[in-house]
Amino acid sequence: MDERHYLIGTAGHVDHGKTELIRALSGMETDRLKEEKQRGISIELGFAHMMLPSGRQVGIVDVPGHERFVRQMLAGASGMDVVLLVIAADEGIMPQTQEHLDILTLLGIPRGIVVINKADLVDEEWLDLMEEEIREELRETAFHEAPICRVSALTSVGIPNLRQTIDGLLAEVESKNSTGPIRMPIDRVFSIQGFGTVVTGTLHSGTMKLGTELAIEPGHILAKVRSLQVYKNKVSVAEAGQRVAVNLAGIDVAEVERGSVLVTPNVFKVGKILDLKVLNLSSADKPLTQRQRVRFHLGTTEILGRIHLLENKELSPGQEGFAQILLEEPVVAASGDRFVLRFYSPTQTIAGGKVLGVAEFKQKRFKDNVIAQMTLKDQGDPLDLLEREIAEPQTVSELASRLHIASNDLEASLKALEEAKRLEVWLEDETTLYWGTGSAEIWRSKLITIIKVYERTNPLRGGISREELKTRLGVTWKNRRWQTILEQGSIRGYYRISGSKVQTKEGVEIPTDISKRLEALRAKWQLVGLSPPDLTATAEACSISKSEAPEYAQYLCEIGEWVHIDQFYFSQKDLKLAKERMIQFLKEHSEIGISEAREVWETSRKYTVPLLEFFDNQKLTKRNGDKRTLY
Repeated sequence: MDERHYLIGTAGHVDHGKTELIRALSGMETDRLKEEKQRGISIELGFAHMMLPSGRQVGIVDVPGHERFVRQMLAGASGMDVVLLVIAADEGIMPQTQEHLDILTLLGIPRGIVVINKADLVDEEWLDLMEEEIREELRETAFHEAPICRVSALTSVGIPNLRQTIDGLLAEVESKNSTGPIRMPIDRVFSIQGFGTVVTGTLHSGTMKLGTELAIEPGHILAKVRSLQVYKNKVSVAEAGQRVAVNLAGIDVAEVERGSVLVTPNVFKVGKILDLKVLNLSSADKPLTQRQRVRFHLGTTEILGRIHLLENKELSPGQEGFAQILLEEPVVAASGDRFVLRFYSPTQTIAGGKVLGVAEFKQKRFKDNVIAQMTLKDQGDPLDLLEREIAEPQTVSELASRLHIASNDLEASLKALEEAKRLEVWLEDETTLYWGTGSAEIWRSKLITIIKVYERTNPLRGGISREELKTRLGVTWKNRRWQTILEQGSIRGYYRISGSKVQTKEGVEIPTDISKRLEALRAKWQLVGLSPPDLTATAEACSISKSEAPEYAQYLCEIGEWVHIDQFYFSQKDLKLAKERMIQFLKEHSEIGISEAREVWETSRKYTVPLLEFFDNQKLTKRNGDKRTLY
């Protein structure tokens, strides 16, 4: 039995027998709403499944055909491997058939079968004529070479042949990626008493397991998988390509909307501006214009937005071009996703195409560099695209997860980039990190510029602190990776690290005027011994303002000339002398009190007490009541 998973679906005009056809194929009823049964048309998506002659089990999506329910049709078409374009033998191609056909073309559905249904209503000659007419009308579409099957869903004539044809097409279909991150557009949300919130959809990528923590995007609402069903059977694992019902723990049904996406947390980008390659349908009767308000359909999502054309004043029918869409709400999107655009009012399919990526800002129009970037995103060299994606250091597994590529498939490309010196290799513990050379050089240039500016602005601070540098760079990496890259960069000689401070490799240069003030301050302290003066008053006598004085003192402490004890600043030279005198006294007398220390150090009680406590903290002495002994 084939272990891959597939999804087939229907498309076509209302009342051409799509639901009846699925019933004939699978034996299952997909109309579940009372209104659907009463009116005889599908309003919501319907789902079924069947076993093919080869042993493949496939999911089936029954989509509404009525023009009022195209949104549901778009949601259902998301993730289809094969589509059955259903055309009634007694009516032929109708307006809604054409719109469904346009949507399928724009979504890039890879394979299709034309099903001429209701063959029992007409004679053989009419069927021949209808097939010839359909083939002619499909000549300029993606269905021009699609196989045609004549069936009667009512009498089951032709149904076995249709099953064989579906089976044959699926043999050519590539399996969806079960090794990447989880991504499942949600097409139904409901609650079951005793179980809680349930969402359903087609699992586009990844493998879902019980207990897995997932995020509902947009909104980043976290929930755990409590239970799973595939084709109404309880399972512990669901794989890409399967129709899945997920019971989520820790979330209320009111928090989830149809159109949201269930994903592996922190993998997929969410944004309100997308880079696009747009095709205006040749059947459209109007051009697509700048800032035109449209309905944007992606997966099961529908959001209003405005088109921002980048290389054309307008897109005429049949014309293709680069654009952005400025959405009114955020959406989950990835490069390569297919989308459809419909008029805001009246709702009519007009265009569609491919998502090139989530953008951070709106681009300027008619700019050569912008068009070049879009072209590269659309059809660039795979190595160029990979290098651009490694904009920050990442492991192979992180890259594989984000790009939805198996780790093994990445290794050859990474090796080629490394050999071409387009990739830097770093280490985090024993794990290899990869970083695009261009991105790494730009990052370092920015880092060094920040350090230089900080040193010029704050020459006495001995460089910028690691945490402030991280904030100014806007780094969002985990702290371990940040510290690893920072320290290895210092080892590679890009800059210097001194404790918690980062400096340029040349070090901080103290301006002449500040050096003169420092010398004046030092000179004052050379004469005071262990009775240092008030910092603020003495600094002002050296032309140092009250607000700047602490910074001068801190600088002298950091370079080891001064030591800050309590509210006083002592010179290191005088402290060393005090230490020697006290050790000598204790060797002779075994203990020392405040009055003896004051005499030994020739200073007042005001300074003696903090000095004694300092030496206690240094574990030079140990306090016993009012006396100190050597530690």
